[in-house]
Amino acid sequence: MRARPLGRAYRTRVCRPDPSIGRRADMQTDAPSDLSRSRIFDGLTENERATWLSESLACQVRRGETLARQGEPAHCFYLVETGFLKLVQVTADGRELIVRFVGPREPFAGIVALDQADYPVTALAVESTRMRAWPRDVLMRLLERFPVVRTNIMREIARHMNDALTRVRELTTDRVGQRLAHTLLRLMRQCGQPTPDGILISHPLTRQELAALTGTTLYTVSRTLSQWEAEGLLRSERRRLLVRSPRGLETLSRSDDD
Repeated sequence: MRARPLGRAYRTRVCRPDPSIGRRADMQTDAPSDLSRSRIFDGLTENERATWLSESLACQVRRGETLARQGEPAHCFYLVETGFLKLVQVTADGRELIVRFVGPREPFAGIVALDQADYPVTALAVESTRMRAWPRDVLMRLLERFPVVRTNIMREIARHMNDALTRVRELTTDRVGQRLAHTLLRLMRQCGQPTPDGILISHPLTRQELAALTGTTLYTVSRTLSQWEAEGLLRSERRRLLVRSPRGLETLSRSDDD
């Protein structure tokens, strides 16, 4: 079921949860059964996790659609079920900077748990993405009942800030090869799927996006990935990367050679 389109941004539709979708308890869905295992629900009992999910709304955005726009009032807290979101910030001169990706069981818009605030980033769907959403009033009511979730949300915000500081440090101290290896290792930890041939980074990723995450050019990323592929460290598979040697990437992340 789809959220109602409210406007245009970056030539895509802006989608928000539609109350007509209905509550979780009234729906049949093929959603992953482990959504309740999200870190957001740490410290809750199984029944308490079920209560949170029963109070959520379903929301789905297609590939390329915009879920939330930087600078708009933050009205909903989201938890991704399937798919991936790309979070970007727009600079004063109109450039888009990739902040991070959000995958299954990961939250977006923890800022809603604070006082009236705006979305600090724009969230776009990398592929068809299904989420659960808690409007601000519902979220605040639940946080009053289950304050540990507020702590968990703040922990996630702090973790994202620490990741951002780590990337800034890498940009100023590491060589391009190290930065690219660090980026792939982070993606591998976030959404890697073990296969007989290695670890598959499961969401689609363009080389331009890798260049933006790494702070370098498309040419440099393409050249480096081609070299690593020739050396047997990884393999490209339809916009996805298979890391054949995670240990090799770890070594490259510590190496001074590009």
